[in-house]
Amino acid sequence: MTTVERGARNERNRRASSSGARVLSDAFYAKADEITARYPVRRSALIMLLHEAQDEIGYVTDDAIVEVGSYLGLTPADVAGVVTFYTMFKRKHPGRFLISVCNQSACQFFGADETLDKLREIVGPESETTADGLMSWEHVECLAYCGAAPAAQLNYCDVPHLTPERAERLCEAIRGGRELPAIVDDLRAGAKLPSFSAAGGTGGIEEGSADA
Repeated sequence: MTTVERGARNERNRRASSSGARVLSDAFYAKADEITARYPVRRSALIMLLHEAQDEIGYVTDDAIVEVGSYLGLTPADVAGVVTFYTMFKRKHPGRFLISVCNQSACQFFGADETLDKLREIVGPESETTADGLMSWEHVECLAYCGAAPAAQLNYCDVPHLTPERAERLCEAIRGGRELPAIVDDLRAGAKLPSFSAAGGTGGIEEGSADA
């Protein structure tokens, strides 16, 4: 397909949306053209384009699903299947600060459930945003950060050992007006890796202990 033909097809796709009005900007489509040009099969760019759409709007709306699908020649069902499969794509607008807590085995062993209870107490129900738009929280699958259990992220920046006490401290920092780098650096400073044996686990695993 020539550049002219590709441009004409893209323009036709851009005009097709669920409401007849585009929700994604010219800047999005310029970036989409750049991204899809890297792939021999256009649909291979789907996940990257969904990230771009989410970055622009804040979450993936129904209209964005239709527009991205139309641009790539996919049905809304094709796109929705990907959006709903990956927890990184949000169907509601999250708070300015999104707290993600791993709830897999190692993190549960070190108290992730108690951390989630504390967030539920402070912030409210999972995936709901506080009235001021500042915070929301979610539980996620393994963050591959087991040595810092209970592992968490703040706006996708790793936060070690998010105990209930540290979760409360994190929320207080957010409400106090601190910005992301300062909050994350504060929670990372002096963090120690607990050993399984120190936490009551079996097998006498000492590697990664606080004294290591």
